[in-house]
Amino acid sequence: MKPRIVLATFLLAGLLIAGYLAYENGLVPVPLASDAPLYVAAAPDFGEDQAVLEALVPAGPGLDAFLANQSDLTLLARTPEGAWAGQLVEGLQRSRNGRRWRITLKAGLRLQDGATLDAGRVASALAPPLAASGAKPRVLDDRTLELRFPARADDVPGRMAQWRVPGSGPFIRRGTGLVRFDGFLHGRAGLAGLRVDTDPALMASAAWAEGLVSRRWAWAAFPGRVDPADMAKVRLAPYDEVHLKDGTVWFVSQKLRRFRPDQGPWSETRLYGVWRGSMDLPRAGALE
Repeated sequence: MKPRIVLATFLLAGLLIAGYLAYENGLVPVPLASDAPLYVAAAPDFGEDQAVLEALVPAGPGLDAFLANQSDLTLLARTPEGAWAGQLVEGLQRSRNGRRWRITLKAGLRLQDGATLDAGRVASALAPPLAASGAKPRVLDDRTLELRFPARADDVPGRMAQWRVPGSGPFIRRGTGLVRFDGFLHGRAGLAGLRVDTDPALMASAAWAEGLVSRRWAWAAFPGRVDPADMAKVRLAPYDEVHLKDGTVWFVSQKLRRFRPDQGPWSETRLYGVWRGSMDLPRAGALE
């Protein structure tokens, strides 16, 4: 009798352990907000959607990150309210033990090369960061990608807000410039493109002031030292002086009424949707 009791006890314990492990490995949904508020469409006046803006910004990691943010979207993004929004993702699930994450991509999302976003493409794009974390990707179908981590990983949404898929954004990057991608999920951006000049000579006092007085720049970074006479001219130009948390200062055209650099960090600023009616940026060459 006793051996049977012992055997039954072991079997029951095994069933309880197996049930617990199955429960812990079960998937639960992770709430995601809509990303639509992040991409409010512009409302340019007739012909203004062909404008190519110009900006004066020093070269460096900040500029590279800003340009990448326009051309290569991350899987998730933070809303102003602090919620996670799916940019390329429609659904997200995680196991209770935090080791298994399942991503469902948005359907029919067109990329800049004409292809449709699929799980295989995302797995390839994420290969370097996944390898660094020891995660193993598994493509379940065209829209579903599962990630398995060697240990509990509760910060995956934060990582997904850093993982980018090339060619998924509203603008195509060309060097330090951007060209509108007309096939973007949320519709066309309200401007045709952006040219960013990084020439240090244009940051010299007189040249910098002249660029603003002539209304050449959609926005220009403050060079740090400007002759008082040149600064007096700039004060009369139609630009707002915007101070950023990193200590830099931008002069932003008052015609870009919906454009304000993100305060933390400015490279996360979205260019989509900033072009809105009654713009007169300025010299014809910049608008061609």
